[in-house]
Amino acid sequence: MIGRDSIPRIDFTLVVVVVLLVSLGILMIYSAGFDAVDKVNNGMFKKQILWFIFGFILMVLFSFMNYQYLGDYSLHIFGFIMVVLVFTTIFGTPVRNTRAWLNLGFFSIQPSEFMKLSLVLVVGKYLEIRERDVKNFRELLVPALLTLVPMLVVLMQPDFGTAVIFIPILFTMLFVGGADVSHLISIIAIAAIALIVPMILTYREWIGSEGSNLLLDFFQDLDALFIVSGALLLVSIAAFVFHFFSTKKFLRRIYIPGSVISIGLISSVIIQKFFKAYQKKRILVFLNPDLDPHGSGYNIIQSKIAIGSGGFFGKGFLQGSQAQLGFLPEKTSDFIFSVVAEEWGFFGSIIILGLFAVIVFKGIQIAFEAKDKFGALLASGITAIFFFHILINIGMVIGIMPVTGLPLCFVSYGGSNLIMSMIGVGILISVRSKKFVY
Repeated sequence: MIGRDSIPRIDFTLVVVVVLLVSLGILMIYSAGFDAVDKVNNGMFKKQILWFIFGFILMVLFSFMNYQYLGDYSLHIFGFIMVVLVFTTIFGTPVRNTRAWLNLGFFSIQPSEFMKLSLVLVVGKYLEIRERDVKNFRELLVPALLTLVPMLVVLMQPDFGTAVIFIPILFTMLFVGGADVSHLISIIAIAAIALIVPMILTYREWIGSEGSNLLLDFFQDLDALFIVSGALLLVSIAAFVFHFFSTKKFLRRIYIPGSVISIGLISSVIIQKFFKAYQKKRILVFLNPDLDPHGSGYNIIQSKIAIGSGGFFGKGFLQGSQAQLGFLPEKTSDFIFSVVAEEWGFFGSIIILGLFAVIVFKGIQIAFEAKDKFGALLASGITAIFFFHILINIGMVIGIMPVTGLPLCFVSYGGSNLIMSMIGVGILISVRSKKFVY
């Protein structure tokens, strides 16, 4: 599993950048945990150091491991973590009304973080095996189910932020795996319909819109909406069956858009019944934080104040008023980048973003240069995890994306996310090392 030939092939640039990011993260966790009044620290940075040491050891081990072994046992890994995830959802320790953590005595783990990596492994292996058939729409059903099942379990915890990240990971891997772009666009359209309808209805209810609107009233009647969308789905299935036997092209114009609209509407019914009101309102608040300045919009408003007050060079280490005086919420985890921007300013933020850019660039480069399809898919999926965590977290703190609770990889406080990220880097290095073995 481990070969000496791979030792000089370690991407030291990637390792150095990761170590720098984690070190800067620990520094900012120290700052965010500092009490400006009592001049004491809450000590969270010490735990982060321990997790980093453990994560670094795992990164080294996975760097020298043949990643193809992970592919061979990908279904076993996925199944095991799935069992742990379900167990956590039922018996996990509640933290902020979310059963996402499993208490192991001395520490707690968040299995959903490791589910991201296991999903990349199992979907990557499946797409490698079905490489020649992936253009067929039916071949997308298995990856979709492999993604949907853990996603629904995570939503039951409920952890909307973590659940959301599974979708772009899947799309990235399907695109790299060679799926038909039109099929991917159809799935995006389904997701758009599924989300837009509940958001419009939530907004209408929240602002107390008066008067009757025939179309919106129909969408608000979930039973009628479900019946109509189900009937439309049956028509689409019938058109598909006729097309299968007659091969008349005009039938495609019926069953493809019909399936997209019907599945999207059915999904919107599920979302309206399944999502909690505060989760839907979070998405509305990011469009206009002033809708709820003392509730859901408070976090975004305080984050913007912190970032804006940092200026070009920042207020200085331990000098951020929003962070030090407690106005900024979740400042060691979700909003750690706001602390960076307030204390280091635009200059420090650009440095952090530059380091992230190196990691993403290296991940893409490794995917392009991978020796086999599975290696390329693995590198793409892991890079997608990092990229979308960065995009969503930073977009969240500057107010261009909803508050989802996703941490900033390598920087935010949290052992599970940090260890998952370090393992991901180790696998990337393993993929890169393999290309030199003939």
